[in-house]
Amino acid sequence: MVVSIWHNAAQAFAVGFPPLLQCLLFWLFASLVVHVCQRLVEHTAFSVDPSSRRISASHAALCIGCIVWALDVVGLFMYAELAHHAEALDLVPALSGLIIMVVSARLTIPTLSTGASKARIAVAGLCLAVGMLVAHFTITRDQVQDFASVNWTAIALAFAIAMGIATVTSMRHRSARLSVLTPRYRRQSWEEKVLCGAAILLLHWLLVNTFALHARTPRGEPESHALLGIVLVFGIALAMEQLSNMRFDTGRQQLLRRGLSMMRVSNMAQNPERDMQLSLIADHLPSLLRPQRLALHFQPILDFRQQGVQFEALLRITDKTLGPINPEMFLLVCELQGRTVEVDRTILANALDCVKSWQAQGLHDVTISVNVAPLTLLEDSFVPWLRGELAQRALPPRALKLELTEHAIIALGAQMVAAMQRLRTLGVAVVMDDFGTGYSSLGMLADLPIAGIKCDRLFVQQLPQDRRRQSLLRHIGTLAQEFGLSVVVEGVETAEELRILRSVGLHGIQGYVYSRPMPAADVPAWHETQMQPRRAALQELVPAKGTATAARAPTASARGPAPWVPGT
Repeated sequence: MVVSIWHNAAQAFAVGFPPLLQCLLFWLFASLVVHVCQRLVEHTAFSVDPSSRRISASHAALCIGCIVWALDVVGLFMYAELAHHAEALDLVPALSGLIIMVVSARLTIPTLSTGASKARIAVAGLCLAVGMLVAHFTITRDQVQDFASVNWTAIALAFAIAMGIATVTSMRHRSARLSVLTPRYRRQSWEEKVLCGAAILLLHWLLVNTFALHARTPRGEPESHALLGIVLVFGIALAMEQLSNMRFDTGRQQLLRRGLSMMRVSNMAQNPERDMQLSLIADHLPSLLRPQRLALHFQPILDFRQQGVQFEALLRITDKTLGPINPEMFLLVCELQGRTVEVDRTILANALDCVKSWQAQGLHDVTISVNVAPLTLLEDSFVPWLRGELAQRALPPRALKLELTEHAIIALGAQMVAAMQRLRTLGVAVVMDDFGTGYSSLGMLADLPIAGIKCDRLFVQQLPQDRRRQSLLRHIGTLAQEFGLSVVVEGVETAEELRILRSVGLHGIQGYVYSRPMPAADVPAWHETQMQPRRAALQELVPAKGTATAARAPTASARGPAPWVPGT
């Protein structure tokens, strides 16, 4: 019985397997096609902003559809029984098959490249496989003798292989992208691409055996070779052009991200691994933007001249797939996706809710600082919205300070000054964050309606040994005092750094020497039991006025924990 079934199945495969040389050449070409398709899908996946993703997906679909179509047509020349069929291809069916391939790729590439759900990727792989098979049968429809006579074994195997290639390679692409979150990024290897090329060879042989074909008389070798050459040149030229364009487009996107990152953060490095992580965050952004996902931790700010309680709100995001997410990267993705205003308002609302909750627990006279993007402040509706949020919680405007990087404040000039004036009228102070890390303009600083500046942690690196930094901080303190601005120095880690800052006339600090960031729920208990003892302990470390400590070298025991990056 088994022998009979196998004999009947073998009889159904009228077209024999190609000769060895043709097989090897097609296998090589198919492996190169897999490589090009993988690079195109990867480029689409690593785009972050919607415009770049749409353009990359469109270009990738056009190129993938065309080179797969070229591979399909070239494959017809492998078989001695089909050489005359390949030569006799009609224009309308051939172009119709090309359109079907391009359209099916365009509809599925966005999900296959950036999909976060395995189920959606599997469905997209199924749709792409169906589209490719329909395209093949459209190309060869005029050569089919009878569509009613079907080799079900061949078509079932062909469909399974086509879906397997599309889905498995997409799943492999997804796992490769997620591996960027690990110490070692694992791209698809050439061994995998060669294996896919072998699967495509088998798939093509199964497809040409699906339906019985008409017997045709060959038209001659020269025309056949000319058509083969034209299709090969078309596919290779298109692939090379698109690979070249990807390189330039990658550079353009990196410039865009670097420019936008300067408006919100000043110390974010740009590298290929970081770009991959940005794209993964973009894939999960809709779920990450829920208010309950945007958790806030609060780090106390100490000012020896004031008795109030100040905190800076720091974003903390964790995803079950991506793990802990760098807040700076998350905010840059929101910028690129056009969701900046939405996320800033959500964070502000969450922060104000925390203050309201603390008040209910007896913690009053609290001021919180929240970092916002310039685009948020420039919206005409922002000040009325903020006024309503404060009134809804019965909070005074002085309970909130907004922090902007000096890049954003100075680069946007008059527009930003007008926005800050509106906030000053409301009673909400604006603080210049990361002061000293960019292109500060002292002339403009005199005219800015800001309440204070925050010196970046770079100012305290090697501070005990660096007399120039000590002198610079002394002059910054004098200048701020003359302008009526408060000064907070970030990243203060040791008692020695604290002594030097006090000796040069600076009174505001933020860093591990005072307290680590803590969840919002822990703030009331910290205020009740730890704030005053910790403040008093630090006050005792400050020398009497006039004592020279700036030159004192720190001992090994004076060093605190490893430097921590505020805001991350």
